[in-house]
Amino acid sequence: MDNYSGGDFKPGDEGHRGDPGSPLTGPGNPPDLKAVMKLYVVVFLLLLVFGSIAQGLHFEIGMIITQWVIILIPTLWFLRRYRVAPVSFVRFKALDWYFVPVIILLSASFWLLNMAVAAGLVTSLMEIGYEPVMVIEPPQTLQQYLVYLFILSISAGICEEVMFRGALMPSLEKYGIVPAVVFSSLLFALFHVSFLNLFSTFVLGAVMAVVVIKTGSLWGGILYHMLNNFYAATYLYLAGQEETAAEITPQDLWALLPLVIMAGAGAYAGLRLLQNRSKVEPLLENRESGWLPRGWFNWLLVISIVFFLILAVFELAIGFGWLGELF
Repeated sequence: MDNYSGGDFKPGDEGHRGDPGSPLTGPGNPPDLKAVMKLYVVVFLLLLVFGSIAQGLHFEIGMIITQWVIILIPTLWFLRRYRVAPVSFVRFKALDWYFVPVIILLSASFWLLNMAVAAGLVTSLMEIGYEPVMVIEPPQTLQQYLVYLFILSISAGICEEVMFRGALMPSLEKYGIVPAVVFSSLLFALFHVSFLNLFSTFVLGAVMAVVVIKTGSLWGGILYHMLNNFYAATYLYLAGQEETAAEITPQDLWALLPLVIMAGAGAYAGLRLLQNRSKVEPLLENRESGWLPRGWFNWLLVISIVFFLILAVFELAIGFGWLGELF
């Protein structure tokens, strides 16, 4: 496997992608940054309008509609529109079994690290009057927990990975592998519209992108995403999101330091194992295309950032009680 995706195309060889008989796309114009942003903004706006309404009426059914209808259907249309090759472009091929233990190690380690970062941020904000906002109601019964596993782990793992690592990231790889990873992860973080989780979601997206590239299989990202959300759903079920967050103090964070160190060691070991078992060269070697794709800052991205900022301010306003002071 070369350091693109297992085909003959390499970043910078834009002309080859749209040629008849290309291993990546069929006849017609290949997807590019503009096409990516159009798909992203359409799905983002559908999520903010119809997804939020559906989840407000019934959370579980609304989440199913969000994942399988609002996210997956436009993405499948996008892939069909550009006639991409499922194996070489989407990387929709079997995951080699020896990557599975590595993905388990990576997902558990980075989940713990992201949880520690989120807990530290929330605890710091609580020191200045912030009250944690309940984003997802913790499941109260085993039956509800199993439903959460389907909608949060399986559904999100499949649908979001098909969109972000199966469609958006490969469309950006002609600008360079690193720009594709960074920009698709930025879009992934903005898509989850949470200021408090912006950094951790970006890291999550970046690690899953690396896993997909290194394993050469979208199933690697799907498995990682499912495991990450499985840990989150199980955490909610066992502890309860709000109760745990409210009990954390600065002293508790210091007590978690050994666990954080172990998680950091696990993340490092997992990345080393992933590279050792992969045929793809390290992504940062011979990087000549910068960190972001050419033309990355455009009006479609500005629209996404504006909507994200509006919702982020709303999130902070609820937590600090600013809305209560206004009304």
